[in-house]
Amino acid sequence: MKAVESLIGEHQLIARLADALELYARQTKQGRPTDATHLALFAAAFSDFAECIHHEKEENILLPMLSRHGVRWDDGALPAVRREHRQETYLIDVLRQAGERAACWSNEDRRQIVAAAQALVDFQRNHHALESRELFPLVAARLGAGVRIAKSAWRCEASAMSDEVVPIDTHPDTLETKRKEQP
Repeated sequence: MKAVESLIGEHQLIARLADALELYARQTKQGRPTDATHLALFAAAFSDFAECIHHEKEENILLPMLSRHGVRWDDGALPAVRREHRQETYLIDVLRQAGERAACWSNEDRRQIVAAAQALVDFQRNHHALESRELFPLVAARLGAGVRIAKSAWRCEASAMSDEVVPIDTHPDTLETKRKEQP
C-alpha cells in the first residue's frame, strides 16, 4: 500500500500549498501588500507538482490499472477524477495568466485573483475528499496485491523522469554559451 501512501503524501503537500495560496488570497483581499509575482510561483508549483507529477501517476498508472481490474472507465469515480483534473488545469491557467499581468493589477483584477485563488483552494479540498472517499477505497478493494505492481510502475516512472533531467553542462543554453566562448 506504499503507492497509495505516496499519493496521500502528495495530497498533503498539495493541501499545504493550497493553504498558503489561501493565505495569499486573504492578504490580497484585505488590501495588504502582496508580491504579485508570487501568484505566478503558486501557479507554477501547482502546475509542476499537481499536474505534471501527481496527476500523471493517477491518470497514466492508477486509473488505467483500476480499469483493468474491473472499475468502469466511463462511469463513477474514474471519469469524475479525470474531469476534475481538467477543471484544476483550467483554474491553474487562470492563476498563471493573472500572474503574468502582475505589474498592472487593478482593484477588479485583485478581486478576480482572490476569487480564482479561492476557487482553486476549494476545488483542491473537494477533489482530495472525492479521491479519499471514492478512489482510494477502490484501490484497496480492487487491487489488493496489485498495489505492489503500481508501486513498481511508479518507481519506473520516477526513474524514467529522473533520466530525462539534462545535466547542467549539456543543457542547450549552456552549450550555446560554450560555443560562443570558443575561438
